[in-house]
Amino acid sequence: MLVPAGLKPMSADLVNYKYPNRTQQPNVVLTDQNNEVNIVISLINEPLQESQVPAFKDFQIEILKKVHPSAVWLNNGVKPVNGKSVGYFKLVSSAIDQTVFNYYFFTNMDGKVLLLTFNCPEKQIPKWNAAAEAIVASLKVR
Repeated sequence: MLVPAGLKPMSADLVNYKYPNRTQQPNVVLTDQNNEVNIVISLINEPLQESQVPAFKDFQIEILKKVHPSAVWLNNGVKPVNGKSVGYFKLVSSAIDQTVFNYYFFTNMDGKVLLLTFNCPEKQIPKWNAAAEAIVASLKVR
């Protein structure tokens, strides 16, 4: 997967702070120097076959609509990326002090859910949108 220059692994202390539930912590969090732009990578121990990607996308959207009822949904779908079906959805949600652009994308890896999220402050969408699309387009799962 393409990782934009300037994104480095988030410190363990900050990961523990932002994701306090140790059983649901992401495998990898990459962030910029201000901890505002992030790529979050999780391999979730839930079964997922490629044919189930569309249904999984719809299920995740329904959950997030309940968790973030005021979110603005931009779009969603399933697209082929390097030979894999990749589900995705984009939304803008409220954080404590700003609104945040979230681009979730996922596929199956070894029969499990590989979930990735790109996020940044909404005001930075013009700067990061093309990079977010390039990240998704570069995803290769063996």
